[in-house]
Amino acid sequence: MSSEQLFSPYDSGKVWKMCLTASLGSFIFGYNLGVFTSIHDPVASTLDWGSDKDTWITVMSAIMPFGAMISAVFSGPISNRIGRRRTLMLSNFVTLVGAGIIVIPFTVTFGIGRFITGIGAGSYAALVPLYINETSPTEISGQTGAMVQFQITLGIVVAYLLALVLPTGDYDSDPLTYWWMGMFALQGPIAMLQFFLFFWAYKLETPTWFWSKNFREDALESLRQVYSEESAQEALKRLDSAQNQDKELTSSFISEAGNDPSYMELLLCKQGTGKLMRLGWANNFFQQFSGINAILAYSTTIFGHLGGGTFMSRVYTVIVGTVNMVSALAVIPLVDKLGRKILLVLGCIGMGGCLFLSGLFSGPLSSWSIAFPMISILLYIIFFEGTIGPICWIYCGEIMNPRGMSICTAVNWFCVTIVIFTFPPLKDLLGISVVFWCYAGICAVGVLYFWLDMLETRGLNKQEIQKLFMKKSS
Repeated sequence: MSSEQLFSPYDSGKVWKMCLTASLGSFIFGYNLGVFTSIHDPVASTLDWGSDKDTWITVMSAIMPFGAMISAVFSGPISNRIGRRRTLMLSNFVTLVGAGIIVIPFTVTFGIGRFITGIGAGSYAALVPLYINETSPTEISGQTGAMVQFQITLGIVVAYLLALVLPTGDYDSDPLTYWWMGMFALQGPIAMLQFFLFFWAYKLETPTWFWSKNFREDALESLRQVYSEESAQEALKRLDSAQNQDKELTSSFISEAGNDPSYMELLLCKQGTGKLMRLGWANNFFQQFSGINAILAYSTTIFGHLGGGTFMSRVYTVIVGTVNMVSALAVIPLVDKLGRKILLVLGCIGMGGCLFLSGLFSGPLSSWSIAFPMISILLYIIFFEGTIGPICWIYCGEIMNPRGMSICTAVNWFCVTIVIFTFPPLKDLLGISVVFWCYAGICAVGVLYFWLDMLETRGLNKQEIQKLFMKKSS
């Protein structure tokens, strides 16, 4: 037994292993976001899109987050009924089916496969933060929660790296053109890996889910997976205490009337959920309308526009993805040290400044070296991944129950769909520099919003967060 286990009430190694298993879903989520970015031309050649290539690329880029948006709505109630773990395992099968269909070389099957894998990705996005939050002790929940964004960025960079072997021309005769099929198929084995890890190694649902179903003994057994016997009993008492707080709190959500709010009540911000839902929506809105997925989904196109050839544009895209991943890893110790609010404010300031510079270097100063827009985009990525990228998922996982998380995740995917679908026509209509400036303006609004309305949750457990929002609800 390690010294950490002797003096700590929980086994941090076991916590991290369980959270790593759950976050494989986040890897698949990120991989789906990145896999299509650098392979537009090989796919277009194989599926014979011809003069309609740009239209199909836009549609196929947006159809995956559209599927994710739909599944996000249903993943919450399904997980309430059968558990977070079982719903994630169900999503693994959905991903496997989608990966099998997408490699059938027809436009229709490609679109269906993208939509189905999007359904899986939406479920992962909604449930992985909840699973990690409900599994992790409060002392390290910020650090384990940051694993969500790290795995998303890792999935993106792996997809970018795999695209480097694709040809840069002569797609009709080069057999490597069809490598894109293997790239899309890769998510299937990863989904099955997560399924079997849950099936063999981590067989219990989260303590919070067991407790919400009044399975106290099962909740205690689940707590024993990471806590010592005495600490597991204490943790169960803390869950029990939620029933005795004047019936103002439910097991996992705020409710002035003592009832768990329905979807309609959440959407209408009733039962004292106004501020909570507002913050959930705002985190997801500003995360996406900072333009992150426009840059990630069209990074190869963007760098081609700025002066890079096909292969170098893919290399620049890999650099962006790598910086994206390293930045997500670096933020893990900062989340619990600096807090959520200050990081969001600083992040919006940094992102807005970098986007403003990117607009200058791609517009009025476009004659300058490609190094300047490259550096400004990389700095933007660092600010995003060091702040709102992971904190959006951490914060929503802390304050939301499955219904609220489903709504917020659907909002996130809706924003992803809009951003990805509108970037190409806006770029053609306004110019890429103006689009960057629009995203910078949204970041400026985010600075004011988070400074004025954000509630800090650092160091608070679920029940303490619920009390905080009850006092501040509007």
